[in-house]
Amino acid sequence: MKKIKLIAVFTLIIIVCTTTNSICLDNKYNFGNDIWINNMSDNDIKITIENVDLRKEEINVGKKYDASAIITMKVSNNGKYDVELSNIDIYPYQGGKETKYFVSTGKENITGFIGNIKSGESKTVKMGVTLLNTIDSIKLEMTNIEDIANEKVVKTIKIK
Repeated sequence: MKKIKLIAVFTLIIIVCTTTNSICLDNKYNFGNDIWINNMSDNDIKITIENVDLRKEEINVGKKYDASAIITMKVSNNGKYDVELSNIDIYPYQGGKETKYFVSTGKENITGFIGNIKSGESKTVKMGVTLLNTIDSIKLEMTNIEDIANEKVVKTIKIK
């Protein structure tokens, strides 16, 4: 009887530990609005999402989409090396399907990740993301091609 109780307690401890580890790994990229991207194998690039402007009008960028969003971000370089912003690859997804990332040279100043950001400098960046609908969250997958570890950072943005 003691052996059964001991096995039951041991099993319960394993289940609790496994669940706790899963939650920690799942929350790895949930830093509120802050996104940290490696530069030269260290968390040097901080991206803060400041605003999401949802546009519920059809947009055509090679394919027709139901809506779009203009995401305003503040990019800070906290490292000792300069960063070329075009080295940060961004892949947007919505509802498990890939969407498009776009920029505009028009009056809205949607410049995207273009230019150089020096050590200790911050820049405001606006980028457009096409949306399949206005209900599902936007998932941004970001990597810095200069990162030795080649880590991908995933950020989910709720649009409702």
